[in-house]
Amino acid sequence: MFVCTGNICRSPMAEAIFKDIAGNVEVSSAGTFALEGEMASYNAIEVCKSHGLDLSGHRSTPIEDSDIEEMDLVLTATVRHRDYLKEEYPNLKICTIKECAGYENLDIADPYGYNLNVYENCFLEIKEALEKICESKSDFSKIKI
Repeated sequence: MFVCTGNICRSPMAEAIFKDIAGNVEVSSAGTFALEGEMASYNAIEVCKSHGLDLSGHRSTPIEDSDIEEMDLVLTATVRHRDYLKEEYPNLKICTIKECAGYENLDIADPYGYNLNVYENCFLEIKEALEKICESKSDFSKIKI
């Protein structure tokens, strides 16, 4: 599961990218402060479309309404999300996307409210990290956090 704040930008983009590059892996997304049923942001939809991914059917899910407790691994956009979720769900494997990929800078900045160029950069940052994770991990349920 991918988690960000509103589940309308970073985590839905991460979910779409991961589904595309990881193949047959069950994946979902949610937000720590998401409203139920919101569409992905227009710019997230447009950036994904430009990369051949369809976010038009995405609807946001609050973390409380998700199946997070059944997840093998939860990847967050920021350290703040990670720490919040570790406190709420101490028995789950939780880390940031970039932490799992081996980066030192662990946060992916929120593009909400910015232009398409910022969304494109965010998309590429997420994609690079997820490709790195996929190259190094073949069984995601066995990732040690």
